[in-house]
Amino acid sequence: MNSADSVRLRMKAPDLRLDLTLDEKANCSGKVTTPGSGSVRLIKRGDTVWLKPDAAFWKAQLGPEQGAAAAEKFQGRYIKGSAKDDDLGGKGLATACDLDAFRAASGVRDTPGPRWKRGRESSVDGHRSVPVTRAQDKARVTMHVSTEGKPYPLRLERKAGSKHDRIDLGRFNRPVSRSTPPKDRTVTVDQLRRHLGDSGQGEPPSESV
Repeated sequence: MNSADSVRLRMKAPDLRLDLTLDEKANCSGKVTTPGSGSVRLIKRGDTVWLKPDAAFWKAQLGPEQGAAAAEKFQGRYIKGSAKDDDLGGKGLATACDLDAFRAASGVRDTPGPRWKRGRESSVDGHRSVPVTRAQDKARVTMHVSTEGKPYPLRLERKAGSKHDRIDLGRFNRPVSRSTPPKDRTVTVDQLRRHLGDSGQGEPPSESV
């Protein structure tokens, strides 16, 4: 895991779904979904981010009427701005797109704590693997490691009480796409703020990642 330059991760948690390709330079692309509140397509290159919310997301953020109006006005458009802008994800977005931050959070580095315990060989989506488990921050963390080819982790699971999060990993070392939305499919975050101000909405929608 520490040798990979990039990876695709698909996270499934009760309140969040992620499908992102990210790399060591904190570039990423993919989709963030909040069940019941819509989804946002995401592209981040360097310090610039593009977000394209769907209609359900606009309505969840602005209410049914104003959300529907924003969804119609910005249909098919990406909102472009600084990745440091808190209204566009800010620090949380930068962390979600950073492969180094993911490694640290997942415990694949040599961090203090109990050693990994090996389990019986099994499989993940048809790929042979072996689970290794340890306790981390009052949770039980299991990493399913491939036994075919390089020993990349194929799945990470974290259980704490009734909460169970799962992250599937793949496409190691396949670069994050360098393509970004063209100008005719982009509006700036300042344009968005002006529109929301004119329509009586004081704050732009924000996506917590």
